[in-house]
Amino acid sequence: MATIYLIRHGESAANAGLKTFNTATIPLTPLGQSQAEEVPEHLPEHLEYIIHSTYLRTKETAKPTIKAYPTAAVEEWPEVREFTYLDPVKCMGSTMAERKPMVEEFWGTLDPDLQMRPDVESFGQFIRRVKTAHILLNERFGGTHENVAVFTHALFMKAFFQVASKPDAGAKQLMSEFFDCPIIYNCDIFTYEI
Repeated sequence: MATIYLIRHGESAANAGLKTFNTATIPLTPLGQSQAEEVPEHLPEHLEYIIHSTYLRTKETAKPTIKAYPTAAVEEWPEVREFTYLDPVKCMGSTMAERKPMVEEFWGTLDPDLQMRPDVESFGQFIRRVKTAHILLNERFGGTHENVAVFTHALFMKAFFQVASKPDAGAKQLMSEFFDCPIIYNCDIFTYEI
């Protein structure tokens, strides 16, 4: 049985309330770097694979673990990136507090097909991507006894466990229940067994 360690990135500039410009290139703060340094202490003795999303904050969080496990294979998976749904033009140079009304408006619609711009996802598209990640992990590691660290994001992790527990639920139901999931803090580690 393979064990997947899903790890949220360390504190990012956005988490700290700073202005950000491009969701893919948001860096870690000094606190986030410190949190990332502690991650290997909470992982098993042997780790065969380290996977991170395409976003800078997961790459930076994975660095200490990559250093601690020099024989582990390292891969970048776009499937495990964060759910980006707000209009990036309107969000340019904004803080999390400034984006809050847009966030509340999006989630308040309960419309899984709402796509703010062609270059961002709807919730339904996001759920399909999360299901694809499930399939890829199962195909790749199912039937093995490997330990796999996946450096990812809070919204992805919430959806991942939603899909695992309710594989037949529709996107509208999952969207309405999305914030019933527990809060996932920076560098929290959750396990998923295949």
